[in-house]
Amino acid sequence: MLAAYGQNFVDQASSVSVQVIGDYYVHSRNRFNRWMRVLDRLEASSDPMGAVVDDVNCQSGIDSGISVLRELAEQILVNELPVRVWTLLLVAQDRQRGSSESEALATNVLRGHLTVRRRLLQLCRNLEFSESELALRVEHLRRETEVWFDILCCPFMKRYDLWSLACDEEDARDYFRQRQERCALDHCSAAWVAMLSGLRDSFIDVDSPPVLVAEDDIRLVRLMASCFPENCTEINWLSAGYPLGV
Repeated sequence: MLAAYGQNFVDQASSVSVQVIGDYYVHSRNRFNRWMRVLDRLEASSDPMGAVVDDVNCQSGIDSGISVLRELAEQILVNELPVRVWTLLLVAQDRQRGSSESEALATNVLRGHLTVRRRLLQLCRNLEFSESELALRVEHLRRETEVWFDILCCPFMKRYDLWSLACDEEDARDYFRQRQERCALDHCSAAWVAMLSGLRDSFIDVDSPPVLVAEDDIRLVRLMASCFPENCTEINWLSAGYPLGV
């Protein structure tokens, strides 16, 4: 939805306030520190793959018995998509206004997220579990996150010359060339409905317990949603207190 309403966000009369950007940075830093603490303990553990939620406090309220490594991988990789989209929209809004009010902090948060991601993937490689179900799941999430970001946001990359933010610039340019529309997605279009369905299928998880969304994840998504114009009905619904993660 952030991408579907992205042009509404970029075109709105008022830019994102300094207070909102500051809150975004603080919440993101808190999440970054939480993830790094969990990674520290996993790397020091004699059995990282066997650790469960009771062994390491991930602060997400998940029932015991779920691997901390799996939980952490899902949190980091799934949350990467909204972080990338939000960063791109903030930078696009700056470009639209000829300013750089949000870019520095937004890109700093993204770099921090990617630092955690690299550390997670390195831990997974060090465990030599390349044939395991968890390894396949991690690789699937990594790839789907990258592909969907480039698909959803290639129109903004073209319009505001933000190809440097693409996960794979060549692929993103190719996705843009394949698009019949040469503008940002319209949230009412048939194309958006089809893409949303595809996105849901890409991240579906039918045979395992759901990983609940951590409190700082909820705060971040609601903060993003609160910055969209009032006519973005679905986005405003998210910021009105809907219990994300249910």
